[in-house]
Amino acid sequence: MQNVLDSLERAEFSKKTISTDPDPTEFMYNDAVVDHYAASLGSTPKKWSQRFYYDDTFIKADNSPVFLYIGGEGAQGPMSDRMFMYELASEVGALVVTLEHRYYGKSFPVDNMSVENLKFLTSEQAQADLARMIDFVAALPVGEVELKAQPALVNKFDLSASRWVAFGGSYPGNMATWLKLKYPSKVVGTVGSSAPVKADYNYFKYAQVTGYAMSYPPIGGSQQCYDIIEAAMTSVHDAVTNNPDSLPPSLSPCAPVKGAEDMYAYESEIFGWFQGTVQYNMQGPSIATVASLCSALTSASSTPIEALASMADDYFGGSCVPSSWSDLIDELRVEEFDGSSAMRQWIYQSCNEFGYFQTTEGSDHPFVPLKGVTLDAAGKKMCEAAYSLDAYAGPRKGGGGDETYASDEHYGARDIQGTNITMPNGSCDPWHSLGVISEEGKFYDEDQNTAEGIVPGESHSVSARLLENESASNY
Repeated sequence: MQNVLDSLERAEFSKKTISTDPDPTEFMYNDAVVDHYAASLGSTPKKWSQRFYYDDTFIKADNSPVFLYIGGEGAQGPMSDRMFMYELASEVGALVVTLEHRYYGKSFPVDNMSVENLKFLTSEQAQADLARMIDFVAALPVGEVELKAQPALVNKFDLSASRWVAFGGSYPGNMATWLKLKYPSKVVGTVGSSAPVKADYNYFKYAQVTGYAMSYPPIGGSQQCYDIIEAAMTSVHDAVTNNPDSLPPSLSPCAPVKGAEDMYAYESEIFGWFQGTVQYNMQGPSIATVASLCSALTSASSTPIEALASMADDYFGGSCVPSSWSDLIDELRVEEFDGSSAMRQWIYQSCNEFGYFQTTEGSDHPFVPLKGVTLDAAGKKMCEAAYSLDAYAGPRKGGGGDETYASDEHYGARDIQGTNITMPNGSCDPWHSLGVISEEGKFYDEDQNTAEGIVPGESHSVSARLLENESASNY
């Protein structure tokens, strides 16, 4: 189920994994507002506590720049020293503020995640959280205890005239971009790396970019690799449909595939092996890469399905492939906050606002033979089952009719009307085809009024990070 539930952000964006150990930069903001758009005359806004990080390591003077790092669909740690903005902050002497997204990590605006309580989980509410945090930090007194933060925060510098720059990658890249559009006076500029700003219910282009990457020689792909994947997908689908006992152990379903939903669970897991590899290609020392998977597939003197089984053994080792739809849905139905789980929240956001459901429909990719990874299962049935909906027909529509999503109407999709907005993308990032890219990009669409550079071969949000032996001066 990695293809749908894989978070758009990864732990590498945090300095360390979220733990119970106290971090001196970690605080709770006790004056956050549950509903920024409550319209009752004279009502008192309901407040809650939102986690943020306040890192004054580099700031040396009053009214220095403030970098806002925007948290996304997962528990948020402090800014990583592997990030471009970290080194940039050290060079310019910036204060760094990181805000965790509502409903994730320790930031619970409601008691649980019942369907009724999820109504406050929207990008609009999260945008207002960012604006409120900026106002809070800008007004911090100098040398006095700020009681709206827990533990008590003592600010050392006057920040009232500081200029703010917002950073984010992936969905937080959207949030950075949209912050400049909706609250232009709050920030002087934004950097939204790999930002998929366009909503898409049936996002089969993800499979197209993934296939493209597996065939791209500069990162270790090849046409031979692409062809073997396509042939293996055909064999896997035929075998699980007609003779599952013939499958090698590493490709065997963990439970009998009894219908279309179980078929989705099984085939989406196999699809996910390639999705995760391409999306995070070369971003860590212990994960599979395009080059390593293609080497495993093309060097084997065996049939495509045997080569796939050997690859699965080597890189995704398991005695079988998860194949239970009910197990997936049970996890999505858990309503209690636990400080780490993010699936129920993110899929709700996907169902409600963005879609982003990655299917193997469409054409021009090697995963077409996986007939179980359909929009009906990945989008419609999942949203209905997880949130007890009678009928689901895609993300919220705008005033422009059935073909216009409310998110696109509200933010402008790729037609970004703003200034000092930077949106770098990589040509082998499966999310870049929903972003703003230059005309030379293979997945360029004409429904945008501007163009951003695209880095050949780059994977997801790499432009936000510093790789080994690189410094901000190289960018």
